[in-house]
Amino acid sequence: MQTRLVGVQDLSKDDEDAWRRLGEHALEPNPFAGPDFFCLSAAHFKSYSGARVLIAQVGSEFLGVLPMAGVDSPRIPPRRVATVRGWPPAVSLLQTPLIDRTEPERTVDALLGALGRSAKNEGWPGIVLFDEIGTDGPVAASIRRVCEERRCPIYVKDSWERATVSRAGQWANPIDGKRRREIGRRQRQLAKESDAEVTLVDRSADPAACEDFLRMEIGGWKGGERGQAFARYPDIAAWFREWHGRALAAGQLTLLSLDVGSTPIAMHYFVRSGGGIFCFRVAFDEAYARFSPGTLLLSSAMTFLYEKTDAAWMDSATNKENSFFLGMMPERRALARLMIGTGGPVDRAVVSALPLLAKVGAASHKAQHRLASAHIGSRGGPRNPSPG
Repeated sequence: MQTRLVGVQDLSKDDEDAWRRLGEHALEPNPFAGPDFFCLSAAHFKSYSGARVLIAQVGSEFLGVLPMAGVDSPRIPPRRVATVRGWPPAVSLLQTPLIDRTEPERTVDALLGALGRSAKNEGWPGIVLFDEIGTDGPVAASIRRVCEERRCPIYVKDSWERATVSRAGQWANPIDGKRRREIGRRQRQLAKESDAEVTLVDRSADPAACEDFLRMEIGGWKGGERGQAFARYPDIAAWFREWHGRALAAGQLTLLSLDVGSTPIAMHYFVRSGGGIFCFRVAFDEAYARFSPGTLLLSSAMTFLYEKTDAAWMDSATNKENSFFLGMMPERRALARLMIGTGGPVDRAVVSALPLLAKVGAASHKAQHRLASAHIGSRGGPRNPSPG
């Protein structure tokens, strides 16, 4: 099995095609680790200027791909780190690498070996940071076993769960009775007050849908001063328009709209990858906020996708502790923010020491807090002032 670490700009069309083929039959599907997210990001965003792709292949077929957005020099650890996610984070919602299902451990071993050689011979960082990687699937299991064999330390900085549904689980009836009745009540109230039918519309092939979505998103809270509406940033809006066209042409995109009469009041993007569907981006018209249009749309969308596709599961693809999706999708998948020491003795020692450093840092923070509280108390101020 051959490996190569190449700049995104040096990938050929054949390389991208092989990468897409791998994505379709990967052990764990992940569109965010595919070329239509990653290569487009490298073409549009400055943070991807040093983006590289680590490839394991046999002949012209790719068996493993680990995209890395660039290199960072954090304060902790005090070493250069290869980061898998770049900016904006909204275009990289999962960093599980693409691994072929035929020989996962051999492929992971080849990738980790290549990272070690690149650190030794090419000056590539010997520590890799994953901000959001799945930890309860077969890819993570292979990574753990190979890291143990290679003595590559893994430091899990944080872990959490996010919402999913599956055909083998609760997708057929995902929402509990109380919430389902409330959704029905709101939808009937919306129809009555607007004197129009509330319908779910598939706008995937509508040429005006992308621009309608961008306008709807920037018109809501995401368009505010601290919001992350795509249309607020010309480079992200350009990326999104190009991605929309690519995903549509590849048959990966579903765009559903909740309409009142002929007026769209909420829109949600979904991305098909392998045997699953990932939620991607949602927007709603805040004039209808009291009816919870995003909730009405997701409820109808889950039924539509269950009935109209053969997907085995659906991943919310949300950030940490998203209470909305956690309430709508009853199943869970585990994710983590972690580092792997892949380089020489120093890098491995640093990653191995991170749990201790984290404990020392937490203890120092608590001590500083106690000193500050004592200082306030010594000056006569109340340590636990009454809210009244």
